Amino acid sequence: MAWYNSTGKENDKSLYQERVIDRCLFCGQHKEIKCNMSIQFSEFEISNGPCCKSCYSANAKVVKAV
Repeated sequence: MAWYNSTGKENDKSLYQERVIDRCLFCGQHKEIKCNMSIQFSEFEISNGPCCKSCYSANAKVVKAV
């Protein structure tokens, strides 16, 4: 395989990171964790915790170019 025949999957995170399964902060189920997110209830109440892939896609902000 030459450099010009690359597929783009050579440096995929799934190849070098192991899966983390934990309780999701949003849905409460034990699923594969994508990242840590926080929920802000008020100015003084902030809850930090792991977020699963499905909750991340539902709760992440979408940034659009203008």
